[in-house]
Amino acid sequence: MAPRQVLYRKWRPLRFSDVVGQEHVTSTLRRAVQTDRVAHAYLFTGPRGVGKTSTARILAKALNAGLDKSGEPNSDSEIARAIDEGSFLDMIEIDAASNRGINDIRGLREGVQFQPVAGQWKVYIIDEVHMLTEPAFNALLKTLEEPPPHVVMILATTDAHKVPATIVSRCQRFDFKRLSNETVIDRLAEICGEEEIETDPEVLALIARTAWGSLRDAENLLEQLAVSYGADGSEVTLENARDMLGLGDTSASVELASAIVGGETSVALTVVNREAARGADLRSLRNGAVDAIRTALLAKSGVEDAIGQPEEVREAMSAAARGANLENLLHALTALGQAQLKGDSSPLELELAVLNAINMPEPQVVAVAPSAGQGQSRQSNGYASGQPSSQAPPSPAPERERRPERRKELSPEETKWRAVTESLRRKKFRRKFLGPILQNVNPPVPADGQITLRFRSRSLRDDFMVEMEDREAQTALRAAIDREYGEGLALKTISPHDEAEDSKQSAPASSESPLVRAAMAMGAQVVTETEEESGQDE
Repeated sequence: MAPRQVLYRKWRPLRFSDVVGQEHVTSTLRRAVQTDRVAHAYLFTGPRGVGKTSTARILAKALNAGLDKSGEPNSDSEIARAIDEGSFLDMIEIDAASNRGINDIRGLREGVQFQPVAGQWKVYIIDEVHMLTEPAFNALLKTLEEPPPHVVMILATTDAHKVPATIVSRCQRFDFKRLSNETVIDRLAEICGEEEIETDPEVLALIARTAWGSLRDAENLLEQLAVSYGADGSEVTLENARDMLGLGDTSASVELASAIVGGETSVALTVVNREAARGADLRSLRNGAVDAIRTALLAKSGVEDAIGQPEEVREAMSAAARGANLENLLHALTALGQAQLKGDSSPLELELAVLNAINMPEPQVVAVAPSAGQGQSRQSNGYASGQPSSQAPPSPAPERERRPERRKELSPEETKWRAVTESLRRKKFRRKFLGPILQNVNPPVPADGQITLRFRSRSLRDDFMVEMEDREAQTALRAAIDREYGEGLALKTISPHDEAEDSKQSAPASSESPLVRAAMAMGAQVVTETEEESGQDE
């Protein structure tokens, strides 16, 4: 008896047009081959079972077997048949999960130097490339950057974030999308027609939802159902599919889910014990209830098109969800999903999960601790001294009942200075942004026709002095101050008090300061003063 190919291998795409749901990738690769603009390295990333490796093989076939008039690989050539059978010597597939060391990549580096044996291109397909070790990636880097002209390297991965950026930057990246349920259903229906598998249409929808966008997983599930229930030509029913997928009886799952959503504890526990008494798989019952509550959650959120459930299930769960809110539905899903059920577990585990799903805990109220003033007041009333009192001590107000503190109102000076700093927030002239530096200045108050800038640290003042060496910075600051405080004010600078005393007795040291020179160019005298220095002066 000849071995039989499984469905996902038998129905593996052999042409660009056979790859479903990835037209944005296949159309680009087809044009690249047609125009002779094939890159030396590609990175194919996306979920499992969406066609990454199959597309890599089709690209290898297009490069070595050529294209027909429709832009598809010539499938009648010996090279095309050898690639389809996996016997083509110039297409080397490497599983990085089992060949992840530096020695394996060294062997690849030596192999790329040899000319192709049967075709024009040597195509290396490294699957699950994110599994390579760091030394292996380093060994691959140089070859990937400058491979021989007859080599094309295709890296495939489900976890592109684990691939070093140095590798990604040397590849043309293609992101494969997760397939929609409609795309998977259409493909499964085509396979059922060719393989003569009789199925209920709702079975294909259930398989598509379970596979979650992976066509390979969906084809495997379809074949398993066909072998289990349709080997003699019988129709695969929805009950068969739910039983094999561990979703249990639909009516019992919907009944349990409706009771949980409606808060009917006795009905929900009755369903659990009834199904346990008749020998049903409680994990399947739980899984089906989770699926039904998810339907209620989507219906409550107005996402009818994304439910994908039979009409009777949608109607039942939509009706049950009318009296519930999203918070309750989310809590029920979380409580059931976290239940640890074993194959031989008693109904107690599921009963506890059901009770937890129905009885949503009340939000805890955090009491506010009394302040020092409140404590003194209690002592004066006699609570601390032991004196009797006819009135109970006042309970602290709950945190959620306290009024939020009002935001501090800005003074006119603070408002003006904030307007100055905000206008300069994105202004960077020499090394740093001017606005954040000026935010560390106490809001100045004009006096005697001048403004004094008092910085909170000497380093910030020094940064300001450096920025003021730029004429554009001088102009921007002058304009901002004139706009908020009015024109004609002088900006003053005060050196540290010890230097200031020396400067009074000798030549003015401030004239040597680059900040002062910049200020003089503005037609004003600029003086800065730090808080520490101000305190020393006092």
